[in-house]
Amino acid sequence: MRYLLAGTVLACAVVEGDAATTTPLIELLEQGRIELAPRALGGHSGECLQVDVKNRTATALRTSIPPGWVFVSQVEGVQDLIVVREEMIALAPNGRSTVTCRAFCCEATNSGPGADEPYLKGHPAPEKLATLARFVDSLDYDDGIVQSAVWVLSDEHDIASLGAIDGTKDDTLRNRLSALSGQPAPRYTVRYAEAEGMACSGRPRLISRIVAVERGVPDRLTIVVRSDAGRLMQVIQDRVPIAAGRVEFPVDLNVLDWPRGRYAVQVWSEGSNEVQRLPFTL
Repeated sequence: MRYLLAGTVLACAVVEGDAATTTPLIELLEQGRIELAPRALGGHSGECLQVDVKNRTATALRTSIPPGWVFVSQVEGVQDLIVVREEMIALAPNGRSTVTCRAFCCEATNSGPGADEPYLKGHPAPEKLATLARFVDSLDYDDGIVQSAVWVLSDEHDIASLGAIDGTKDDTLRNRLSALSGQPAPRYTVRYAEAEGMACSGRPRLISRIVAVERGVPDRLTIVVRSDAGRLMQVIQDRVPIAAGRVEFPVDLNVLDWPRGRYAVQVWSEGSNEVQRLPFTL
């Protein structure tokens, strides 16, 4: 996919002599006052992009590549990359500088760039992606969860690809992304299948979650998975004995060949009339 120029203005600080003004980065590029020559370092997440910057004027400039800037690959089928960390740039008159950007793929079905893969000067991301990039810029998250978050917005991946809510600092990203995407905060984890020539296929391979049960007396527990139509997909536990107190069972479902639709993990015991239903969607 190729993003159209967003209406949101991403600004950068520019210092010319002693007079400080704020000018959108895109305006500086359109005026031809600076040149950007981006190139990949290899890989599609983290510090994977280097940008050579040239001042084409006889005046010193101070500017930045802002979070939310998308660099577009010059090669068809190679991923575009979105910057998630502001990079300040100070340029002497007619000077040059080089910065390394923390950037992430925003085209999951394309292939990753190799070292020295050339990129165009780019453009601002759509507003939701830009908002996510600015949020990531303000906090410290590992590359893996950031990449999954970007794909939720750029490629409509399931928010569960970030992993289930777990009480860690990553929940702040999961909840922020939930608000941006409209998907509820994840209660289970999705792992996607690999595919040749793609960073991520978007095809669910594994659904994981923890089933927690608490009983006052010993009991026997059954855990199954059914489709919304009532079809029995898998028996996970069949009348397994459990002790009194809290018991947790990990559930890992290989769903690569399952048809798209809604499903639920169903949990019940012989000593209770209640059925715990834990839904998920493929």
